[in-house]
Amino acid sequence: MTNERFTGYVIRGHRLYWNMLGNMRGIQNRTGDVNWLSGDVSCAYDVRFSGPDYEKEAAELAGRMKAGEIPGRLVITPGSAPPGADIYSPFLSHSGFTSGTDYGMVKELSAGRIAPAPPKQFDLFRVGETHQLKMSGAILNSAFEYDLFSFGHYLDAFNDPRVRFYMAEYNGIPAGACMSVLGDDFLEIAWVGTLAGYRKKGIAGYLIGLAEQDAVLNGRRISVLTAFPGGVNAYSRIGYEKCCEFKVICYDPGKLED
Repeated sequence: MTNERFTGYVIRGHRLYWNMLGNMRGIQNRTGDVNWLSGDVSCAYDVRFSGPDYEKEAAELAGRMKAGEIPGRLVITPGSAPPGADIYSPFLSHSGFTSGTDYGMVKELSAGRIAPAPPKQFDLFRVGETHQLKMSGAILNSAFEYDLFSFGHYLDAFNDPRVRFYMAEYNGIPAGACMSVLGDDFLEIAWVGTLAGYRKKGIAGYLIGLAEQDAVLNGRRISVLTAFPGGVNAYSRIGYEKCCEFKVICYDPGKLED
């Protein structure tokens, strides 16, 4: 799926998510030639390369990343570089840089297409209380094996009327959580995670299905997400299709050559 309309939804979802983060406590949303966040969450995005000088621009950005002027993780959105441009080489010519690819995925939602009911062992619900939010945040942080956010960050998101949290219990034990953001006319699946020991039971898919049903009731007919390479197949199984790529450049001084 490469339709420009769907890619546009994915890019809008990406920006919606990052701008939502920029409103959290302890985080500043910086704008300029590179939009980025500073503070407790640090990621650069929405950089745009222009024409034949993109290699020079990329080399300058590499220098800024090494100097710590901008964050060490740069996400380059689709259409931000000239067609066919080799964005990676100007960065990888310096030691300490690595490259990767994330995938924008999309699914068309339908009021008549109801997600299958989970088995009786499951209890899925939208988070409505702060004690449930604390558990949801703990599940997401544990599932990704690093602290995505503090509870204060999750609380800021929870108080944003566009943001929804969902949780899954398995035989009464909290096992999975999902965070989504409602755009004007689409749904952004921001995070979904399942605790180790409860994976491969379909929990993530059931949670996303619940978020999708909620979005349909609120008039949304498109759902988008950005997937790490390892998650593409799982999202494909529940109806999401790849429509674009995000180039990712990371700088880690620990990877510098001796």
